[in-house]
Amino acid sequence: EVEKLPRVKVEREDRIIDSAEEKDTAFLVSGDPLTATTHYDIKHRAEEKGLEVKIVHAPSIFTSIAETGLNVYKFGRTVTLPEDSAPQSVTDYIEKNDEIGLHTLILLDINYRAEKASEKLIDLKEELADRETIVIERANSDSQKISSGKLENFTEKELGNPPHCIIIVGSTSHKEEEFMEAYR
Repeated sequence: EVEKLPRVKVEREDRIIDSAEEKDTAFLVSGDPLTATTHYDIKHRAEEKGLEVKIVHAPSIFTSIAETGLNVYKFGRTVTLPEDSAPQSVTDYIEKNDEIGLHTLILLDINYRAEKASEKLIDLKEELADRETIVIERANSDSQKISSGKLENFTEKELGNPPHCIIIVGSTSHKEEEFMEAYR
């Protein structure tokens, strides 16, 4: 039996651990399972209860970003932009990354579309509208697509199915700019 859990049920309920106490249980996630603090917390709490935990690592957005042509060493702190809220910390970390010339990877909830997230980012901080941006659609899949342009252009663009993530581009080298042109 497969049950899709929304983010709130994963973060605020013990369904996964409760199930694992009764029967063999798998918790499937997109990407690498331990890059999210919540996932590590589930692992830790299960081990504290004496449950056997086996981790199967998978391709991750943190390696997929290299396909954009941006230098992976020039990414600053990653942020998450939830669909149901607009934390000020998102724009705070974009600013902090900008101060030292770093790119910002913005993770979106699994069904949250980059078009809507772009609107929210601009609502949070209008100056972001003119920023160079890269959107990755369906990273690590056969239908992966990478696009680049100004953030405001993504509010009108019709993108494919999620998942999506957004990169606010920091300072770029000549090569990074050349690579980004391929995705316009």
